[in-house]
Amino acid sequence: MKILVTGGSGLLGKEILALDSTLIAPTSSELDITDSASIEAALNTHKPDTVLHLAAATKPPEHEEHPERGITTNVIGTALLAAACAERGIRLVYTSSDYVYAGPGPHKESEPTKAPSKFIWSKLGGEAAVAVIPGSLILRLSFGPVPFPWEKVYEDQWNSKLYVDEMAPLVLALAQGSETGIMNVGGPKTSLADYARRTRPDIVTIPRPAWVPEDTSLDLTRMKAALAIEDEQTLLKHQA
Repeated sequence: MKILVTGGSGLLGKEILALDSTLIAPTSSELDITDSASIEAALNTHKPDTVLHLAAATKPPEHEEHPERGITTNVIGTALLAAACAERGIRLVYTSSDYVYAGPGPHKESEPTKAPSKFIWSKLGGEAAVAVIPGSLILRLSFGPVPFPWEKVYEDQWNSKLYVDEMAPLVLALAQGSETGIMNVGGPKTSLADYARRTRPDIVTIPRPAWVPEDTSLDLTRMKAALAIEDEQTLLKHQA
């Protein structure tokens, strides 16, 4: 199987590329997802069976002031890539976010979505384009950099976060598989503070802002079945 990765220079992309030397990872100059001609040239050159689409504008505060960045890259860019993959019969795997969910968790893939920010609206726009393609897979991920990079963390926030080196093997395995539709990908339900303490024991907690969802923990039933995982605790490489 030939897999082409967009966004290979990003946080998750670097970790995934380190796991498999056969992955094809054009630079952003070689494959500009906002340019249909660039997309078509790259797909025609490499002829992948699957595209793992990681490339995105990912800084939420910037989207609030400059929403056009999310529209151009996350919505239009993903739609252009989706159209090119559909035309060629290429399987498309798209990475989205756990922040699409609202209300108490653990959240199932079949739940209604509700974007808390312009960034998440842009990721949902990408989801819509990918969902049109038969055989595509949308992964709603919950992860962050390792070690936890900040000195403070929101209190009373629940999630299913993994660190990026814990997440990368799961995403790669799913890209190499044949699953379709929408799938949650993450780890055991935890507070954000406890998640941070796994790599930063001295973390300080601060009040959670209103725009941050209180509970984005995930129902991982489908992920565990697809990857033959009995206990999501076994995914944790970093322990407090």
